[in-house]
Amino acid sequence: MQIEPRRWPGRVVPATDADVATAVESLVIRASWPDANRHWVRRTLEPWFAAGWSVDALLAAIDTRPDGTSQGRPRSRDQVAHEFLRARLRTWTADGVLADPPLRGMTLGEWFRVNRRNALLNTPRRSRALGSEGERARAASRALAHRRDPVERSREKGRRRQESLDSLLVPGVEAPTFADSWRLVAELVPVQRVCSACGHVRKEAPQPAAHRVA
Repeated sequence: MQIEPRRWPGRVVPATDADVATAVESLVIRASWPDANRHWVRRTLEPWFAAGWSVDALLAAIDTRPDGTSQGRPRSRDQVAHEFLRARLRTWTADGVLADPPLRGMTLGEWFRVNRRNALLNTPRRSRALGSEGERARAASRALAHRRDPVERSREKGRRRQESLDSLLVPGVEAPTFADSWRLVAELVPVQRVCSACGHVRKEAPQPAAHRVA
């Protein structure tokens, strides 16, 4: 399966000749080097691809050194693309040995497996079919929703609530009335008097006799 250069996975390490050609074109496009000589760019990058480097790792190496510092200004129009690339990658070599890539790469097969797994995880799950009770409830809800009269909807809602309450009753026992509820409250909760003298006429206390002074 051939992948377009613009869609080439940046973390994939190219293995075949066709993959290398696609990865080279992808790097040139992402680096905005339309004037680059593809032949010499490929000659420069082939050892790096063979060492496990990906396009993402190469672009990161162009921008930064192994210690994380910046490599400097981007390529100018006066600089040849493959020579600029070779100079930037020189900081990632020591005695002719290529350093480890700053970003871990993967094979094309691993990339396909990861994307297939992510696609399966993100696929919406199919809803389970409703049972007979669920179908009846949905039909009743839809029938109620299509009624435009708010009074009729309110009555229907009250009727369904009353049916639910009646289903909780013990068979053979009548539902208690409002008077039964008040009678039960009167039996269980004693009436407390506010004061013992309420309703009685208040008696005036006798006044003490005045004291005469001789």
